[in-house]
Amino acid sequence: MDFEIKRTTTVEFPDTYFKVDLNDLESFISEKLIEKDYGNSVTKYFWGFELFKFDGGFAQFFRNDIESWKHSVKWFVTNSNFDWNIIKDLTELQSLQLIKKEMLTSIGRINNMKRKPKDFDYEKLIQDLDLILTDFIKTKKTFYNKV
Repeated sequence: MDFEIKRTTTVEFPDTYFKVDLNDLESFISEKLIEKDYGNSVTKYFWGFELFKFDGGFAQFFRNDIESWKHSVKWFVTNSNFDWNIIKDLTELQSLQLIKKEMLTSIGRINNMKRKPKDFDYEKLIQDLDLILTDFIKTKKTFYNKV
């Protein structure tokens, strides 16, 4: 399965306040999922990472409940919202733990959709991503323990 992180980040804080390299995370996940098969209904999964101040001027343009299945191209999209007011004070490892929790939760929302893919084992995707993200976080912990 193909995997991609779609990023939307507002300019309410400098980029240095967000300590996670989403390109690195996306590459790691993509490499682990490329040979996986979760059914015929979905061949590419997009996860939306949306970072903005929940009490800021951009908040009105975001919502945390996007689940979209593009059946003609077999793409699935979910998203997660993150608050700059919280993220700015987190370490990289804390941010990754939050990202993991929110990503898995967003995929779980598929269960509540009225019109969802018939042949898509999203529960297996959640299990696999849980392991993949745990592994990614362990590699970061190992790096910090060496420094």
